[in-house]
Amino acid sequence: SELSPSAHRGWYITVIAGFWTMGSVFIAMLAYVLFGRNDYSWRIFVLIAASPTLVGGVLVWAIVPESPRYLALHGRYDEATRVANDIGRAMGYRGMNGLTVTEMRDHYGHYNTAESWVNSGSGHTTTQLQPLSDKRAMRKIGDLYRKELVWTVTIPLQIVWFSMSFGSGLCTWITKLFEEIGLTNIYLQSLYFAMANIPGNLSACFLVDTVGRKALLFGSMTSAALSLGLAAHGASEPETRQLQVILSACAFHSFLVMGWCALSVMTSELFPTSIRGTGMGVCAGVGRVAGILVQYVNGAFIDRPLVLLLTAASCMMAGAFAPIAMNMPDMTDKHLSEVPGKAIGAGDDDSQATHKIV
Repeated sequence: SELSPSAHRGWYITVIAGFWTMGSVFIAMLAYVLFGRNDYSWRIFVLIAASPTLVGGVLVWAIVPESPRYLALHGRYDEATRVANDIGRAMGYRGMNGLTVTEMRDHYGHYNTAESWVNSGSGHTTTQLQPLSDKRAMRKIGDLYRKELVWTVTIPLQIVWFSMSFGSGLCTWITKLFEEIGLTNIYLQSLYFAMANIPGNLSACFLVDTVGRKALLFGSMTSAALSLGLAAHGASEPETRQLQVILSACAFHSFLVMGWCALSVMTSELFPTSIRGTGMGVCAGVGRVAGILVQYVNGAFIDRPLVLLLTAASCMMAGAFAPIAMNMPDMTDKHLSEVPGKAIGAGDDDSQATHKIV
């Protein structure tokens, strides 16, 4: 979100999220080949499944640059300038001069309140921030709950993260759920379920910057909940409605992925740069709590598929209305905020930048 232009930010983030879809299809296909068609050990499955994570971690560490916004807000102006200019050249900028350290300091220096001036040993004075203390880390968490953010950004995002993670808990139980309903060849059905990610991800890519994040999130979550309702209706008579269960489950997964794409974009945009990582971490933590809780719920209701599906549908439907009821902003084609207190979506050169959220 911090490296992409405002007009296409949703597209870029959603394309990156598409690799989650590729991973889901890969895992389902791997399970079908190893277990559905053969009888390999689960250890081989785990070894192969973990390999892309290792490769991805190495590639991110070696290739992906740190955000210049983050570097500048932490007083690392030399690095921020270099990274910003490298990104500009990679995007086709061919101007005579790029950004300078002075320009970067003038633009971001007033955001840094804990700077210390140190001599670099070469006769030049540089700026750096003191190491982040526990007190400052807790202050960042506290900033998430300031009046400018708490009721319009932090709380509604946490509600949606909880609802989406609770609904996503079905994905880890899908083979057992299919088995309880009486479906045959459950690994093949799980592959179909995973491949439903693809149309959902593609749709999100084209819709996130056109219809807007908020509308896409609401439409995706309500459609996912209604799909679960249809699956529950089919599960009430599984002997005659197996096709309805399969198609409804695939539709649910497609809409679920669309919702996750919209939510990923919104979470990365709505928190100011200075606390963006903290905000995303806290929201993800709420999602983990829901992910743990839903395992107990699913385990209790797995022998009653109708109740299980309706519980997940109700949770997702409730979460869909939180951004609307709490008036959460939509950052489609708007500039990111740098620090708490600045109007959401107002750029530094924007005439709205002096407006405070109250």
